[in-house]
Amino acid sequence: MSANYKLVRNPNPNPEESGKSLPLHPRLVSCGTIHTDEFISRAKSRSSFSPADMKGILQLFQDMMVDFLMFGYNVELEGIGTFSVSLKSRPVMEKNEIRAESIHFKDVKFRSSKELRDRLKTMPVFRDEYTVSDPAYPSAKECEQEVFRYLETNPFIHQKKYMSLCGCSRSKASLDLRRLVEEGKLRWEKLGTSHLYYKVEEPVSGETNPK
Repeated sequence: MSANYKLVRNPNPNPEESGKSLPLHPRLVSCGTIHTDEFISRAKSRSSFSPADMKGILQLFQDMMVDFLMFGYNVELEGIGTFSVSLKSRPVMEKNEIRAESIHFKDVKFRSSKELRDRLKTMPVFRDEYTVSDPAYPSAKECEQEVFRYLETNPFIHQKKYMSLCGCSRSKASLDLRRLVEEGKLRWEKLGTSHLYYKVEEPVSGETNPK
């Protein structure tokens, strides 16, 4: 297994240099998210713990972490990293301008451990064959062109590949693919939990979108 990357160029934030391109930089193409149940399912072949035991341990870790963070501790998990809490408040100039009731939890911060970073330094990465690299965010028309260019050599496209082609979020990919179905340019079939989208030669009316 290996990770894929794409090269992207961010828009120039300086309006006086709008015609000047910024350097390309690599961005990981996400393969999706491994949720708890799948994580446990894959881990059970490496452990003598039952799935129920592992789920219980993860729940215990979560409960203990909340307890320690809530009382101002940082939590370090060896080989993974350190979790800590950040706070927020309205801006003030002097200490006496704000009370404890006006200071609230903001977020949990994570700082990876050196061991984790060292283990990931050798990760193999390959350039994704069908990514759009310049500009970073192609237009809807450009995305549509990329989809049909991809379908010239592939029988179908799925949501993950659309995200890779257009560098967009899962929700945008879903909306764009549904729009192409509604316009009669694509049809879809369900395979397991996935939706596969196929090119149609003629507009199809009354096509039902996947829920």
